[in-house]
Amino acid sequence: MKIALLGLQGAGKKTLFRLLTGISVPTVGPKGVPGICEVKDPRVEALSERYRPEKTIQARIELLLLPDVEKTQGKAAWLEDVRNLEGICCAVRAFEDAGVYHPLGSVDPKRDLDLFFSELLFADMLLMERRKEKLASETRVKKTPEKDRELKAVEKALAELESGKPMRAAELNQAEREALAGYQFLTAKAVAGAVNLTQGSGSEAQRAALEREFGGRMSLSFFDAKLEAEIAAMSDPAERKEFLDGLGIDEPAVAKLTRAVYDALGLMSFFTVGPDEVRAWAVRKGSTAPQAARAIHTDLERGFIRAEVMKYADLIALGSEAKVKEAGRFSLKGKDYVVEEGDVLNIRAAN
Repeated sequence: MKIALLGLQGAGKKTLFRLLTGISVPTVGPKGVPGICEVKDPRVEALSERYRPEKTIQARIELLLLPDVEKTQGKAAWLEDVRNLEGICCAVRAFEDAGVYHPLGSVDPKRDLDLFFSELLFADMLLMERRKEKLASETRVKKTPEKDRELKAVEKALAELESGKPMRAAELNQAEREALAGYQFLTAKAVAGAVNLTQGSGSEAQRAALEREFGGRMSLSFFDAKLEAEIAAMSDPAERKEFLDGLGIDEPAVAKLTRAVYDALGLMSFFTVGPDEVRAWAVRKGSTAPQAARAIHTDLERGFIRAEVMKYADLIALGSEAKVKEAGRFSLKGKDYVVEEGDVLNIRAAN
């Protein structure tokens, strides 16, 4: 899964990108900088302790760090690159520091998030305006039922966008949605917000206010870039744990952020386990067993016979596959089975 990471200048997105991918970026070109981010899932580590495999692999998300967001009314070049990605994570600044420049002159995360949403909205409006002009011109030359339906759907979408509605909340009927299915609307994408604030005094009030304002529109996570960089620099696990315990933190905020972004994209994890490898696999919520098999290898989907299913909680609580079977908690599922979050699967397939 590929998502865009963006934000205004000075929001801390390059620091966040480094924390998530391990890649330091001095400058960001017009096409952005790609990187791979692991979704930090403590369940993978717990399974790894059980199986002691040769390899332990977390689920992964592809990130694309994009240039600074500016007020362009939807005309920034990078907006078109985002259309090809599955989701968006926007970093915003909520910390005060006179030594760090803010392009809009003051720190206001609500205003910055509103600006970000406006850019997406304007970009979708421009897309629909251009398409409307083209369809109107084509139908004047030769009118067809298909083009007429699409033109009406485009006009409806444009009206919804002009009223301030993102496409994911647009009031469209099934026929209109089908006519617009080929468009990759920015305002229809999953969005996560990463708020860079200073841990401590006043941060809880900031969180609460932003959650009230934006919680219905996006998944919000909060991190302190300076603090997270300090934690990441600690190579000794014992020292890191002592530091986190002293702050009353159970795990770094970036670990929680990766899971929040994952959830915002409508993804979930299932696991495969064994002495060779313990691994988390990313699939969309609602995926069937053959679709989950495809995440492992396309051959497993083609030759799918059945899925042997255990629940993560049962495996951890009972301690082994044999005991899960003894307890009657082991099941065999066919092609119609809808995979659940935290399933431990063994796919049986024909060669």
